[in-house]
Amino acid sequence: MKVENAVSQKFLLNYPIEAARSLEQVATEDIAALFSELSFETSAPVLAAMLSEKAASCLELMKASYTAKLLAEMPLSTAARLYRILNTEDQEAVLVLFSDKMKKRLQRYIEYPPFSVGAMLDPWVDVLPETITVGEAIRRIKQIKHPVKCELYIIDDAYKLVGIIELGRLLTSGHHAILRDIMSRKSQPVSVNALTESLLTHPGWKTRQRLPVVERDKTLLGALEYQSVQETIGSSRIDKPQDSMENLLSLASLYWISMAGLLSSLFSMNKSGKEGKK
Repeated sequence: MKVENAVSQKFLLNYPIEAARSLEQVATEDIAALFSELSFETSAPVLAAMLSEKAASCLELMKASYTAKLLAEMPLSTAARLYRILNTEDQEAVLVLFSDKMKKRLQRYIEYPPFSVGAMLDPWVDVLPETITVGEAIRRIKQIKHPVKCELYIIDDAYKLVGIIELGRLLTSGHHAILRDIMSRKSQPVSVNALTESLLTHPGWKTRQRLPVVERDKTLLGALEYQSVQETIGSSRIDKPQDSMENLLSLASLYWISMAGLLSSLFSMNKSGKEGKK
């Protein structure tokens, strides 16, 4: 996509969500280079619509001054979501460039009482858009560099949590199926403002080790680990989650994905070697 192309610029400006879904498949370095040539008004909506992990990776390649201006162009809740998952060094570099007003507004979104869910949540979650197919979802998962969790959170275009899907379920579904048609809508989220004491009777712990954390408007902010709650409240005061068969199947599926990729590489190398000898 060439920046000087008028059609490309209009696409980015008028269809930021569609542009974000396309750019998520592009190398991070190329995305960062593209944004550096665009106006903040054009690049900010596209970056805001991208999945958090990809967007944060792009921001980490940019200068702090550019990142600060981009975040200032976004809705505050979106800017806070991306700021939260930047590494500590980048957070500090960006924070000093914000105005006092921006700092105070941002702090309201990222600072929570010590015994609240917001203070314990993990902002790094595996997320997929509800509009993509199973085949595309699997391609995206293969590109993830960290170990994938057994449960994947499904979001809409506004980054609101709409469902959840186990990895085993995803890998055994038809490649042309749309995620929103096969996901479970029973995600059992936890409010970011909830106090840990209120989690004692949360039904989600009976089946899951990790629960999604959302804002009042259902915007996905991260996840809460059972272990974090256990350490805060005490192991004897909440029910221990049970490992579901679905999660065990998910782990087995991950193994076979890795094996399939390895075998495919070996066969390709073998084929290339034979053709080279001809």
